[in-house]
Amino acid sequence: MMTRPELLGPRRVLTRSVFVGRRASLEVVEAAWEEARAGRPGVVWVEGEAGTGKTAFLAHAVTGRRTAVTLSATGDAAETTLVHGLLDQLTAELPPGLADRFPLLRPDRDPRADPLAVGADLLGALGAVPGDDDPVLVVLDDLQWADAASVRALVFALRRLRHDRVLVLAGVRVPGGDPDEAPADPWWERLPAPGRGVHRIRLEGLDPAELSELAAAIGRPLGSTGAAERLWRHTLGHPLHARTLLEELPAEVLAGTTDVLPAPRSLPSVVLVRLARAAPATEALVVATSVLGESAPLTLAAAVAGLDDPASALDEAVELGLLAERPGGPPARIGFVHPLVRAAVRGDLPPARRRALHAAAAGLLSGRAALDHRVAAAAGPDPGLAAELEALVAEPGAGLAGTEAADLLRAAADLSTDPDDRERRVLAAASRLLADGEVARAVALEEAVEACRPGPWRTAVLGQLALFAGRFVLARERLEAALATDPEGPGEGRPGDRARAGAAAHLALLHLLAGDAPRAVATAGVALAHHARGDDVRLPGGLAMVLGLAAGGQGGAARGILDGVADRAATDGHPTPADVLVVRGVLATLAGDDAAAAVDLDEAVRRGRAGEPVRGLALALAYRPAVQDRVGAPDGVVEGFELAVTLARDGGTTLAGALAHAFAAEACAVRGRTDDARAHLAAAAEMGPRWWGIEVCTAIAAAVLAEVTDDPDGVLRALAPARASRALTDGLGMLAPRTLEIDALVTLGRVEEAMAALAELGTRATGRHAVDAARLDARLGATVPVPDGVVAPHALARLEAETGRGLLAAGERRAGVDLLRGARDTFVRLGAAPWRARCDELLHGAGLTPAGAQEALGLTPHEEAVVALVARGLTNREVGRDLFITPRTVAYHLSNVYAKLGVTSRRELVRLRRT
Repeated sequence: MMTRPELLGPRRVLTRSVFVGRRASLEVVEAAWEEARAGRPGVVWVEGEAGTGKTAFLAHAVTGRRTAVTLSATGDAAETTLVHGLLDQLTAELPPGLADRFPLLRPDRDPRADPLAVGADLLGALGAVPGDDDPVLVVLDDLQWADAASVRALVFALRRLRHDRVLVLAGVRVPGGDPDEAPADPWWERLPAPGRGVHRIRLEGLDPAELSELAAAIGRPLGSTGAAERLWRHTLGHPLHARTLLEELPAEVLAGTTDVLPAPRSLPSVVLVRLARAAPATEALVVATSVLGESAPLTLAAAVAGLDDPASALDEAVELGLLAERPGGPPARIGFVHPLVRAAVRGDLPPARRRALHAAAAGLLSGRAALDHRVAAAAGPDPGLAAELEALVAEPGAGLAGTEAADLLRAAADLSTDPDDRERRVLAAASRLLADGEVARAVALEEAVEACRPGPWRTAVLGQLALFAGRFVLARERLEAALATDPEGPGEGRPGDRARAGAAAHLALLHLLAGDAPRAVATAGVALAHHARGDDVRLPGGLAMVLGLAAGGQGGAARGILDGVADRAATDGHPTPADVLVVRGVLATLAGDDAAAAVDLDEAVRRGRAGEPVRGLALALAYRPAVQDRVGAPDGVVEGFELAVTLARDGGTTLAGALAHAFAAEACAVRGRTDDARAHLAAAAEMGPRWWGIEVCTAIAAAVLAEVTDDPDGVLRALAPARASRALTDGLGMLAPRTLEIDALVTLGRVEEAMAALAELGTRATGRHAVDAARLDARLGATVPVPDGVVAPHALARLEAETGRGLLAAGERRAGVDLLRGARDTFVRLGAAPWRARCDELLHGAGLTPAGAQEALGLTPHEEAVVALVARGLTNREVGRDLFITPRTVAYHLSNVYAKLGVTSRRELVRLRRT
């Protein structure tokens, strides 16, 4: 029975090459490659259903690798009986002359040659390939179609690889439930079990974030934060199905929530052939189920289909691989074996029959479910239904997400006959999308908003769309125009009042982005004082007010506003609003208090993921991984930045996306991943409009990149764009540009300038910035106390390393080494490779030999051997005699051991070893 229909069509018809995701699987290949380079051969067995990207994975995995030779072969369904067909593809790429040494590898061999003898020649040829440290790379694809003779020869050779620099990457299709699809030759099972040089990778579907990356890579961005999740539910992440839909469907269809996504064009024929073989009752049950969702109660599906007893129909549908019973119940539920099967069936229905089935379902259901089916059954304008949809969106307890509410309002607008009703619903849909951060989807409505008649609401919405799209000049013009409109009449509750308040709130944000903090505060005050303010006014207006006050040097007043909101919520028995947590967390990390920022941002993200509306979620996701990195929790930081970029890209929140790229660039630079850092900086420059905040954050990241590559002049050049915003960054307590500049000045020998800049920094540095200031004092020869209670392991480790360097220079070797060892261990844990390397250099200069790059500082094998003999009571001369080294060398090793282990005598060393 087929439970996962495969797309049928010509093999190897390739569109533009794109590869996304698969990070964990690529790491398996990378580890096997390093093993092969070290003389430990391996096989990476890559399997997956048709269309999961095995060929693309193999191609990406081998790109850029330097090999002694790369041998490749691909199975073909038409060549499964061609004796040694696969092997001949491999041997054709061997270096000239090897075929003469191993005659059974020549194409003119006797086709009856013993496969084991052929395998022995292949083994000999793999070992005879010339080359020093570069492995032989063997790439085999579509092994399910390999001929039997080649399989036996290959298995014989691969089982006998021992100390050869050989890596084999093998791709094989596994059956996806199609009885006509043959499995790979069972002879492959003779390969060693996983863990003995064999690594098995199963390629499954891409996750939603990877689908978003795929959409962007092929130039079809999704345009909604929920679109990737919707596409994943529909395709289960199948790369070929997903890419086909991305290329076939417009963005608005992928981003919508009110209709079922279709199947790829090549799939329905496979499904509909089966459905055509079904009995009429079975066809009716399958078709009825297709309009009810991914699953439905069997009784409901039978009622919509008009069946009194659906048992035999269900049996046949299951046998045909169309429906399956779902676990659980009662009542019994049925559903499709794959979402795309449902899409193929539903998409083939004539519109009249589909509407009739929805109407039948609506008559059997009630509440929201019935309303949805009534919308699907509508064939023309229906003012009454439109009013019901609008009322549902306005219902306080409806709990609708912004995209769902907007889709219902769009549907209501399409069902409207009165122009006023239609325009009100279009504007409400755009406003709801903007309020929930779905900027890309709101921008897609710009043409519909433009078509509305002039008025303050239309002008305000157009101004907000321009603002979030980065068209700041146009945004200012429209928002000021909306704010300047005259009230329609006396009293409160006038139609344009809320639009004018919203225009003022967003104009305040625009002033903040332009770097005019006083004007941002003043305009936000106008918005927040307006009687018509709602959340769509309070949130942007409050953000502009708080950040404007902080940027203007009134951090206490800004925090007072946030604390006041939190206190009022607590008094009413409610938690602190999530958006307050976001802003408070951002202000805390800017000022260097990353521990406090982590608490607030973690809680805001947790609540956002639990379904609570968090308008600043994209901002929280951008800052959170940077904060996690700074507090010493590096695991998941890279993935965190990828999630932030994905959400920003899909939702169109380019401001947050550009920040995420800038923070990711800094994190990559700290880890020594300089190419990745440059790529993130380039992406930040392309993603969003330029404003002072992103200029400063990218300047910091570029300066850190220059710092880890020992380019102090480059640090100063990178920081140049940030100097114009120094008053704003100082007001926010954002002192990283200052500390980076002072570091560079010291390195360049411009000590007087550095001391003057450090004096100007004064006492304003707090938290992480205070630790950096203490390190700069140490570089300039001053002794300052280490700030208490600061959670900043990277900054503290740099302070320890700098202090240790100074102690070594002063001749205090023991104390200096201890500090450097501690700092090095921290850098290793944090993955800060450039700073770990600097500790290694200092320790080496002190006569110590650090351990491997990824290990804490330990004893070398020579030192271990010396310690073992000393513990037995041998003298230096006796140890030297046993190890064939001089007593002077023994003493050298012991001095290193004492420094590493923190002991001062042989007696302490023996006692420590015994414990």
